[in-house]
Parts: sequence; C-alpha cells; structure tokens
Amino acid sequence: MSEKLTLLRQNFCRSVEVDGPPDFFPLERESAQGKAVLEKQPTRVQKLQRFNPHGLLQTYRDEQTGAELPVFAIFNLEGSHRLNAEVTMTSISTGAEPGELTSFLPLERAQAFVRKINTARMQGERIALWVCALAGIVGLIAFFLSHNPGVTPAALPFLVIGVWSLGAFLAYLVAEFLLNRIYPWKKLVLTAEFDGILPQSTREIALAAKHRFSNLYLIVDQQKRWQSTLLRDPVPRALDPLLIGELRKGSRRRFFLLDQFDLTAAEQYLADEFATK
Repeated sequence: MSEKLTLLRQNFCRSVEVDGPPDFFPLERESAQGKAVLEKQPTRVQKLQRFNPHGLLQTYRDEQTGAELPVFAIFNLEGSHRLNAEVTMTSISTGAEPGELTSFLPLERAQAFVRKINTARMQGERIALWVCALAGIVGLIAFFLSHNPGVTPAALPFLVIGVWSLGAFLAYLVAEFLLNRIYPWKKLVLTAEFDGILPQSTREIALAAKHRFSNLYLIVDQQKRWQSTLLRDPVPRALDPLLIGELRKGSRRRFFLLDQFDLTAAEQYLADEFATK
C-alpha cells in the first residue's frame, strides 16, 4: 500500500452527506411512473468522503536532476491510460480544463528546473540583445557615412529610428537562427502511464457511480515514476489507486472519495471472471 495515498486519504477526506434524486435510468425517468416519483421531489441521502483536491499539491525533488515534481498522477476513467504534461518556462500544458482534478497537479514548481536547463540560452539571448543594439548603431553610422540624404530636421528622427530598427532587426534574425541551432529552448515533457485492471468490486462501484458523477478519476502515487528523457528511468511500483468522483454544477466542482483498491493482475482477472467453477 502506498503511504502517500494513505496519508492523502486520511488528511484530505472528511465525511459529508450528499442529497440527490433517486438513481433512475433515463428509461425510468421518462416513464409515467418515474415522472410521478420525481414530481414529488424525493431526495436520497448518501454518506460520502469529501475529497479536498489541495492535497494533490505535494511534490518531491528528483535526486538526480533536482527537479521538483508532483507526487501524484491523475487519470480519467473515461480517458487515456497515459498522462502527458509539458512544462516550459512560461507555460504548462496537460490538456485539462481549469478546475478539473488534473489541473491541481503542481507542475508549475518544475519551471525552476526548466529555467535551469535553459541558462545557456537565456545568457545567449542577453548577449544577442546587446549585439543587435550595436548592430543597429553600426548600420546607422554606415548609412550616414555613405549617403547624403539631405533630409529636413523634422524627418531626421524618423530616419534615425528606421535605419537603427532595420539594422537591429536583421541582426536579431541572424542571432536567433544561430541560437536555435546551438542552444535551442528546452522543455520538460513528463509522462505517466496507468497499467492495471480494476478489481470487480471497484468496477461495480464505478459503474454504479458513473451516471451520478460528471467524471471519475484515479489518483496514483507517481513519486519517482515519471517518465522523461531528462529524468532517470522510473522505479517500478505496485499501485493502489484512489477512485474519485467529481460532481459538477456550473463552474462549481466537488470531489468525493469512492474507493481505494489494489490492482488486479490480468491472470487473476481472467481466472476470477471467466474460469469455469
């Protein structure tokens, strides 16, 4: 069992009561009897574990690179088994909408590592700016030494700015071309993969909750398991995910813990589900 997930469950979940309509299928809701029941506005009270998503803000520091990475990874039960995250110095991309559970992953803390691996490029950018400014001045001097434009005093400032800008811009294009060849911008691409099968009891919980919740997620302990070309090989570890349900009403989202379980091996799943007894 993952100690991180156990602590997450203990420290960021609390018992609450949730009201809701009867668990009718669409076929039942459209029937005369179903409409008669729903018109009476009955409520079904359930006791659930309210999950605080701020518990996902935990990080750890990679021993080899010093990068600060999220402790947990999140997978949508209706989505891909692979979670991809791209971290640059100015942006973070996970494909998650604001407010979704995945958006709580503290990937912004890895930006310090991205800035570190781009130190040479940033120094090159600063040098390039000075070179571009000097190139504009040199171009301006060369222009006035080789020409006698005979411009009026009123037009002289515009001519100076135009010639300097042209020289600086051309130098900037050359500098950026060279920097992109020698010191291209680097980014941190992280990948997490879910490889497992839900046990039958958890699958039944998920199927029963599917029509009551907007999304169902799995939270796994991803410490030292992120995959990246900039990180060392991930450490294999058995997962015991948390099953989380999301209730969404407009822009408001609430999350609830539905189950914690150990994954089922393929051989065991086949034996349990299809073997003849």
